[in-house]
Amino acid sequence: MDKKIDETDLELLKLLEKNAKMRIHTISRKMGMPASTIHHRIRKLEEDGLISGYTIRKNYPLLGLGMKAHVLVFVDIAMLKKMKRTQRDVASDIRNLDAVQSVDIVTGDADLLVTVRAKDMEAFQTILLEKLQSIEGITKTKTMIVVSES
Repeated sequence: MDKKIDETDLELLKLLEKNAKMRIHTISRKMGMPASTIHHRIRKLEEDGLISGYTIRKNYPLLGLGMKAHVLVFVDIAMLKKMKRTQRDVASDIRNLDAVQSVDIVTGDADLLVTVRAKDMEAFQTILLEKLQSIEGITKTKTMIVVSES
C-alpha cells in the first residue's frame, strides 16, 4: 500500500480501536462529520487493509489460562544448518504447540520470543520442559513470567 492516510482517518482508527462496536452515527457526532462520510472512510480503510475482520479480547483467567509468560528461545544455527532447518522451521514447530500464543523471530541475544498462556505454573512447566525445550535446535530458554497485564 503506497497510499498515506490523513489525520481524519487516524482519528477514526483511534476511535474504532477504543470501541470497534461504536455506531457510525456516534462516530459522526464525535468527529463532526456526516455519517455517510464516516461510512465511506471506514469502507476505504477496509479496502486498503487497515481494518479487517472482527476480533475478540479473551478473558484468559475465565478461560482457565491465567498465567502468561514470555520465553526467550536460543537456537544453534550451525546445528540447524546441519539438519537443513532454519529459525523459521523452529518457529513453526513452536507455533504448533497448543499453549503458544505467538512466536516472533527477534534480534539481540535471543533468536525467538515466544508468548505462552497456561493454567498455572505446573502446566507451564510441562509446556516448557517437555514440549518447547525438546524441539531440536533449541539450546537454551529464558523465561519471564508476567505478573500484571495492562
